[in-house]
Amino acid sequence: MNQIKRFGRKIVLATTGAACLALGGVGTAYGNTVFDRPNIFFDNPQDTIEISGQTWLGAESTYEARIYFPSNVGAFGFVFNEFTDSYEDKTLAAGPSSLFGFNFPLYTDNVLTTSISIATDTWHHIAFVQGGGTQRLYLDGQIVASRPGVGDIWDSNGGGFLGAISRNGNVYNSFIGHLDTLRISNVARYSGNSFEIPLGDLSSDSSTQILYNFNLEDYFQQNSLTWVSDLSGNGHHGRFGTGFAGATSPSIIVPIVPVDRESVPEPSSTLCLLAFGACGAGSLLKRFWQQKDVDS
Repeated sequence: MNQIKRFGRKIVLATTGAACLALGGVGTAYGNTVFDRPNIFFDNPQDTIEISGQTWLGAESTYEARIYFPSNVGAFGFVFNEFTDSYEDKTLAAGPSSLFGFNFPLYTDNVLTTSISIATDTWHHIAFVQGGGTQRLYLDGQIVASRPGVGDIWDSNGGGFLGAISRNGNVYNSFIGHLDTLRISNVARYSGNSFEIPLGDLSSDSSTQILYNFNLEDYFQQNSLTWVSDLSGNGHHGRFGTGFAGATSPSIIVPIVPVDRESVPEPSSTLCLLAFGACGAGSLLKRFWQQKDVDS
C-alpha cells in the first residue's frame, strides 16, 4: 500500500516494503521497485537540472552515467547537454532502445548513434568517448558504435543541463529514468572494444570536469531552490527545475530498509517523512523503518 504525504509543493511517496522514497519534484516511484542506493528520478519530460559554469574539454572527452529505465515508463531523451548554437554541442542521450553522443563541430550535426535493446528495471553504465582517433559509444563496458573522430571539441558559454534543455527557444525532452552517478571528463577514460565498468560512486581526479553522485549528503538548499553538489571541486553545482519556462524538478529517491516486523513492537508514534521544503518537525517512527532525514 502506498502512502503519499504532501509538504508544500513537494510529494513524498513511501512505498511499504519497497524500500524507496521520492523526495522533491512531483513524481513517484513506480511499482514496487527496490533500490539499494540513493538516486535521482527524471519522470517528467521537462525535468531538468541546470549546471553552473562551463566545461572546457580540448580534443578528448568522456560523458558517462549509470542509468536505469523503469519498464513501461522509461523513455529516450537528453541525459547531458551543453549547447550554444553554432559554437558548442556536447551531448549524451539515451533511452531503452538507443544511445547517442555528439561533440561539435565534428560531423556538424550528425550524431553517433546506435539502436540497441537496453534491459529495463536494472542499472547500466553508458559512456560516449572521444579520443585515440575515434568516437565511441559503450553500454556496460562493451562498444556498441564507433566512427573516426579527431579534433578540438568546441567550448562556448552555453549552460549545461541534465535532462531537458531549451535549445534556441525549443525545449527538448529529458530521458525518463533514474541516474545514480554522472561524470564529465576532459580525457578519453575508456578505449578498445571493452573495459571493466566502474562500480559504486564514480570518483574525481584532475581530469574530471563535473561529478554528481546523488547521495543524500550531496544536496543543499539555497535561495529556496534545491541543488546537488559538484564533487569535482570545480563548482559546477546543479540547480533543480530552472533554466527555461516550464522547467520541472526531478525527484530524489531515498532507499529505506524495512526492519524485521516480528521483532519490533507496533509503533505508537506518527510516521512523518521529511522532504526538502518541509515546514515543521515530525515525530519518528520507532525502529519501524531505517529512515534518512532531509533538512528543510
